Amino acid sequence: MGKTFLKTAAVAVLTMAGATFGQQPATGPRTFTFDGDAVGAAPAGFEFARTGGGAEGRWVVEADKEKPANHVLTQSSADPTDNRFPLAVVKDGTYKDVTLSVRARPISGKVDQGFGLVWRYRDASNYYVTRCNADEDNCTIYHVVRGSRRAFQNKSVKVATNTWHTLRVEAAGNHFVVTYDGQKVLDATDDTFKDSGKVGLWTKADSIIQFDDVALEGR
Repeated sequence: MGKTFLKTAAVAVLTMAGATFGQQPATGPRTFTFDGDAVGAAPAGFEFARTGGGAEGRWVVEADKEKPANHVLTQSSADPTDNRFPLAVVKDGTYKDVTLSVRARPISGKVDQGFGLVWRYRDASNYYVTRCNADEDNCTIYHVVRGSRRAFQNKSVKVATNTWHTLRVEAAGNHFVVTYDGQKVLDATDDTFKDSGKVGLWTKADSIIQFDDVALEGR
């Protein structure tokens, strides 16, 4: 009886410790290449959400047509609702100061062709996002508060469709530096979200976007 009680208590403590640990800020580099994920399925390690209206996003692993051995993550739903922002969020780890990057290829979209990176994500209505847009040829940084976006810096830059681009953000305190294809395009400060949060990927409206090599490192 005593041993059973102690064993049960020990398991409970370990479970609680594991749950607590899962909420702690994460550090160290991580990379998601999607090559180990099955084609046609959602990728491991991500959860999915949507800001705004319209249909949920459809996030599926596909074989790169140019290099079939290489897998990519595609947001493949073309719902044209303008105020619709599908999200793919890394399940584990929260980060305050973080470097986050991704390779992204805009495939199509009549309403929009935007791809972005999300950080300090609290929920689908509250987070930072920087995005580049092949429809508008610009990169912008926003905070999203209670589901409403507000831009606090923007720069015109050529964003080609059907071309791989690299988007990167360095977040340190209230200072955010965004680079696009190796060039610094945004350098901004904002104090809206000061605590750690999750990180992830973002699209808008009917944007069909492929993502690969999601890399992150907390500091």
